[in-house]
Amino acid sequence: MEADAQMEAALRVIGRRGLESLTHRAVAAEAGVSLGAVTHRHRKRDDLAAAAMAYAVGRETARADAFALRLQSEAFDLPAWIDAVAAHYARELETNRDRHAACCEALLAAARDPRHRPAVEAWLAAWRRAPALALRAAGAPEPELRAADLVDAMIGAVMRQLAVPAPDFAAALQRTLAAMIGGWLSAGWRAR
Repeated sequence: MEADAQMEAALRVIGRRGLESLTHRAVAAEAGVSLGAVTHRHRKRDDLAAAAMAYAVGRETARADAFALRLQSEAFDLPAWIDAVAAHYARELETNRDRHAACCEALLAAARDPRHRPAVEAWLAAWRRAPALALRAAGAPEPELRAADLVDAMIGAVMRQLAVPAPDFAAALQRTLAAMIGGWLSAGWRAR
């Protein structure tokens, strides 16, 4: 998905100040374009918000798919996979904090408005692909179900890190993922 300057500006506005602060004027100021340039593309604020949410989810879906493919191309090693995932999201929250905050806003927007749900479900499905591949490689039964559990935990960890940043986020996420997967291993299935 190609970058769109107005939508990137909208994500920065949403990420920094929340969805309620998204206005045509705020996007125009952030993007350095005229108000008319923004209103020409998105006549109503609701249209602008929907476009921003769809754009954020589309970008994150593409990034999640690329991450899943990168991890899939490496030889599977569960501890190394956990380390890679934790390091990836720690870097992401340092370098793309506003984008991740905007994605959290997309989750809330989908809770409030069913129009946003298909885009958010596509994003969550993309996030589940990397863990599903890893769990399948580890020999887990029902890897898609377990992947959904891991993604739910990761979203919670990301939201907590956005809200109350901790200096040891990568280590905390490693512990969470290892505990969940370790619990599944000790409950009856073994990595191959």
